[in-house]
Amino acid sequence: MQLIVDIKNESLINKIIQLLEIFKHDGVEIKQRRAINKIDYSDEYLEKNWKEFIMGCKSDPSYYKSEQYYEDRGEYLMEKYK
Repeated sequence: MQLIVDIKNESLINKIIQLLEIFKHDGVEIKQRRAINKIDYSDEYLEKNWKEFIMGCKSDPSYYKSEQYYEDRGEYLMEKYK
């Protein structure tokens, strides 16, 4: 038997999926999921909340001192100024 669920409140999606995964061993299978974390942000939203996005990014400060950084940067600049 298949069941199609239309969830209007997207904040409930993860909770419902977690609940269904409890019954995995009983034969419940989630065949198709919509991209949960994919959100289309408008330009206005990004302009207002850009600082939160930047502060939420994690970076490795040692990467910028590594040989790999210089190689990546060189490839980027070569591609940019073709």
